[in-house]
Amino acid sequence: MAKNSDDRGGKDKPVERTTSGRQKLMEAALELAATTRSLASLGLREVARHAGLNPNTFYRHFKDFDDLGVAMLDELGTELRAGLREARMRPAKKGFRLSDFSNPAEGLAQAQALARESVGLVLDFVMDHREAYTVGIRELHGTSPVMRKAMQALLDGVAVDMTEDLLGVLMLPAVSHEELLAVARVIVRQMVFFSMDYLEQPSRHAEIKREAERFILLLFWGAIAARAPELLAAAKLKFPAI
Repeated sequence: MAKNSDDRGGKDKPVERTTSGRQKLMEAALELAATTRSLASLGLREVARHAGLNPNTFYRHFKDFDDLGVAMLDELGTELRAGLREARMRPAKKGFRLSDFSNPAEGLAQAQALARESVGLVLDFVMDHREAYTVGIRELHGTSPVMRKAMQALLDGVAVDMTEDLLGVLMLPAVSHEELLAVARVIVRQMVFFSMDYLEQPSRHAEIKREAERFILLLFWGAIAARAPELLAAAKLKFPAI
């Protein structure tokens, strides 16, 4: 922790870190909306009071609650997308490519490990940001068209990242950009449901992780098999036991 010099005694003392008014308002809105309410149902004075701020402070940072909600999604979405991309880059930095079938057993094991790590990262992120995730998913089907659009844009962004990484860096073979993007969108949407189950059913955590990994791998191997059966036959590949 940083320190300041105390003029009276010449000793250093800790400097308290302060949370900005903008952040306080976002956190207050999340806490109030995290149970059964939507952001649109909140009142400005209610949120400001919960944040310990003057109501006029709200308009220094946000135009309205839609603006607050979009800022929340941007902040969390940036963190999630960066973490997922980093996880997908690790195998590539070690020289692993999905298109390299010189060692099929090793390739399948690497792909399975990549799916497992990605699933684990998403589910851990959801647990660490339970309130924000719950509110965001609720707003995906909520009354605000602005929030619905922002949430959909976030999910699409995650799918686009996945497509770019698998084609450009990990070089997933025999699948077109359009086909892979369609698969990625299905995976991202399904992870929403896996994540909600993960939050609500702690006793099934291990089982839910396995189900998510299996779902992802079967979609990818299915997409490859549908487009390039000759590639699979030539390499004598078998689906992994998952």
